[in-house]
Amino acid sequence: MEQAPIVARGLPLLALLAAFSVSASAQEAADTKERDAGPKHLVITYRATPAKRVAFRQYMQKTGVNQFEKYRKDGRVESYRLLFNRYVDTDNWDLLALVNFKDYTQVTGWRDVEAEFPGGLTAEALTLGAPVITHSMDLVWRGASPTPGVPGKTVFFVIPYDYYPTTTPEYTRYVNEYVIPQIKGWLSENVLANYGIYINRYGTSRAWKSLFILEYRDAESFGAREKAMDKVRATLQSNPVWKARSDSKATVRLEKETAVADELLPRP
Repeated sequence: MEQAPIVARGLPLLALLAAFSVSASAQEAADTKERDAGPKHLVITYRATPAKRVAFRQYMQKTGVNQFEKYRKDGRVESYRLLFNRYVDTDNWDLLALVNFKDYTQVTGWRDVEAEFPGGLTAEALTLGAPVITHSMDLVWRGASPTPGVPGKTVFFVIPYDYYPTTTPEYTRYVNEYVIPQIKGWLSENVLANYGIYINRYGTSRAWKSLFILEYRDAESFGAREKAMDKVRATLQSNPVWKARSDSKATVRLEKETAVADELLPRP
């Protein structure tokens, strides 16, 4: 995900939240622009058997991440992030790749990668783990703290949602009015380093239609997640629009299987 500072440090939480409500229309304009062209992001999930999970992680850490780095240097992708699930989970992924392209034309070049390396994996990697599903995504909301987390120290919390029968425009309004004010508050509380919220462009029959990637500053910050959530939500209770969304959120979206993950980084 791209990291761009979105808040000023040192402002009181109430002042920040007031500023965020003013910028809602600008956020909606950004949403429209993102979905005006073809989806420029792929989210690929991979699975390994428990017996091969350790070997799969070790291979991806030592060799696989360098393969994705080569795709970046060759201009086949603009950027990528590889997240490995901390825990074995029969209903979830072991590895998740966030693959970003500068435009939709560059996305079409990924077919050349797939023709030789399914899911971007080499033949050796495919003996250890395999791609399961590739999602074409729109990165509709994103932002970061002015002081980003230290690579290798941050903790990722990945939350998929389904929002059927709610329409995408209605879900977009829900995120703008309910989710984003909270995320801005978490950033101001200095627990969250970076975030991205994706919408599945072709979500029919998929297990989820939106994906939250929340990058916490470190283990301590992730441990304080619930405390920060309660503090920000208490502040937002006086906002009637946010309160109405909070009371009706169960009719808008269904939270699916979450995952706690660490980023695999290229080694020197």
